[in-house]
Amino acid sequence: MRRKTTTLLLALLAAFAAATAQSPLEKGLSAESKGLTDLAEGYFREAAASSAEGRLHLGLLLARKEHFAEAERWLVEADSSATAMSSLAACRAELGDWPAAKQAAEKALELAPDSAAALRSVAMAVLALAYCDAGQQTNALTWAERARKADPASAFALNATGIVHYRRGNDSEAIRAFRQALEIDPKNIDAHFNLSSMYCYRNNYESAIATLKKGLRQERTSVKLFYCLGWAYMLKGDNDRAIECLRQVVALDSLYINAYNRMGDLHFERGEYEEALAQYRHAIRLAPRLPEAYRLAGRTYVAQGQTAKAIRQYQKATEANPSDGETFCLLAELYGKQKQPAREKNNYRRAARLGVERAQRWCTRNAVKY
Repeated sequence: MRRKTTTLLLALLAAFAAATAQSPLEKGLSAESKGLTDLAEGYFREAAASSAEGRLHLGLLLARKEHFAEAERWLVEADSSATAMSSLAACRAELGDWPAAKQAAEKALELAPDSAAALRSVAMAVLALAYCDAGQQTNALTWAERARKADPASAFALNATGIVHYRRGNDSEAIRAFRQALEIDPKNIDAHFNLSSMYCYRNNYESAIATLKKGLRQERTSVKLFYCLGWAYMLKGDNDRAIECLRQVVALDSLYINAYNRMGDLHFERGEYEEALAQYRHAIRLAPRLPEAYRLAGRTYVAQGQTAKAIRQYQKATEANPSDGETFCLLAELYGKQKQPAREKNNYRRAARLGVERAQRWCTRNAVKY
């Protein structure tokens, strides 16, 4: 009996030693496989200090948790694998950094073998979205179709397809794609987000709110769904609930830039310009290369009658996005008010070349070649 007891004790000690000998990365992978994502994140953070693989897994996990800004940072510092590049492309798409998203997607396709259908499909879908944002709708649809062909079961590709159809003015096809994504994955956050956005565009706020609440019952900590719910309440005119949702977003992810911009918008609508500017400045500090917060800050300075400050913010927006014709048009209007005809003409010309119709009309009316 004593021998059996001793043998059992030795076995338990060996098992304990084997468990404690695991690396932080191995512990993180084990915790992640059991659905213990917070525990896994802690181990991955420990592993990230000393290994590229640890940084990769931390970035992938943060992306799944929708902490896209921090995920991007870790993925950049990880290895240059197809897995890292594909996830990096998707994160940058979420952040609206389309040139960088396109670059990462192209790199992912260069690295991924033909057998890596899921990775290639994500990269193709990001390219579709990047071309869509640039207004190149034919290229966008081509890449969306390639993404679906590469992985017919990809909810990510279906969401991209729906967005492209929406931008092409085909709402019914867009809604069909988002619903198909939900059929494939009923918990898919993007599909709930996009479908509810379609309802918002149609002024059907009650359906949007119901769709988002259904998604949140399944994914209770989704920053995207809380963000879209805040947006839906804002459009409905329920600003108090909108603020509650947006505060929930930044409580879950303090780097979620769009939430600060929307809180700024709510303050702007109330005429609380300094509070609005504080939110836009916060967004700018977090993402100085993204144009939206600069443009919104410029609008706020215009409302305050501070034209020079508005011009500087619009200039920063165009530096961040040189293809933003609308902001060049806004600059031209301000230069016109300041009686600076040369700068007015140059900015209208740039806006006209980028396809802004009112800028083209101004150029035609004033005999300015563009």
